[in-house]
Amino acid sequence: MRRSLAGYCRASKEKLANADKPRQHLYATPDRAGMADASHLRIDDSFTYRGIEAVFLENRHLRVLALPGKGGDVLEFRDKRTDVDVLWHADHDWQAPGDAPLPIHDADAYHDHYPGGWQMHVPVAGTTDDFDGTPYGLHGESALIPWEYTVERAEESVTLRLETELLRYPFELERELTLRADEPTLEIDETIANEGGVEVPYIWQQHLALGPPLIGPDATLELPADTGIVDDYGPDHSNNRLAGGERFEWPTAPGIGDNGVDLREFPPLDATINDLAYATDLREGRYAVSNGALDLRFEFHFPTDPFESVWYWQPLGGHDAYPFWNRNYNVGLEPTTAYPGSDVPDAQRANGTLKYLDAGERLSKSFSATVGRPSES
Repeated sequence: MRRSLAGYCRASKEKLANADKPRQHLYATPDRAGMADASHLRIDDSFTYRGIEAVFLENRHLRVLALPGKGGDVLEFRDKRTDVDVLWHADHDWQAPGDAPLPIHDADAYHDHYPGGWQMHVPVAGTTDDFDGTPYGLHGESALIPWEYTVERAEESVTLRLETELLRYPFELERELTLRADEPTLEIDETIANEGGVEVPYIWQQHLALGPPLIGPDATLELPADTGIVDDYGPDHSNNRLAGGERFEWPTAPGIGDNGVDLREFPPLDATINDLAYATDLREGRYAVSNGALDLRFEFHFPTDPFESVWYWQPLGGHDAYPFWNRNYNVGLEPTTAYPGSDVPDAQRANGTLKYLDAGERLSKSFSATVGRPSES
């Protein structure tokens, strides 16, 4: 079912594709190319990125780059009106996983192959030494293995269909990315299926990392939650501005000292901050980041059943360990079925957020990501 990844080749972050394959444009309706061209609607799998199979989906509003050859990652989500890619791209020189056996039982191995952008994490999000008998490190395996893919072209939409089987877990995964003509929205449909004969736990996460120019002091976050929880920092954690382990009324988190921190705001670009919090008791399954200086708004919608929390990762210039070394200013806004991100799965089982899938059970959920103007919210 799986394809092996092509060999790694070095490429700059600005060069989204290389010439491993001849360039060609595959229109939504090849026999009516004029109509497809008029709407700028296309899907094109004639590229590789760092030797990894890559697919572009595009209309007049958006250009999306996905990597079937590595987890189905989304590495570009570009608003064409402003020419802004809302996703963050890793500052370190990450490498394609290649043909090495994966996943690796090493928490840092995930970062060796982490490009930033947007990943689907199943069956684990966070760090574990033993996920109920399954050896994993950080974030499981779904973002590290190649996925089979097909492309579908219709008159008014293009779709990338992805599927894979996990190596260490009895899960089959499906993911569909659909872009419709003249709509600034990417629709995502995902399915997880337990092909084993026993009930198993899982954590399912949309791992979106957003960066400049969208993220910055001109931007604001809208996240309709009632409760926040600051991660319980260990002794090696540094550069946090939030008080570890504290529960608070969203969005004002307890800061170090007597000051509260409004998590709807972003600090200066020269900040040295490293925090992690969890938004819970969600009133709606959505969040949005608006930047008035760019006249741009990014909004993500998700189902609160079972995605009952949003992990708010804040390495805002202060993550001083591998692989970041204080080089990255970005945030992760990550709808997730359980929290926290450590002591997996014991902490999630203890607080009642760990989910289970019965033998033979399939679970399908839909998401959407859209761009627009702040005034259109």
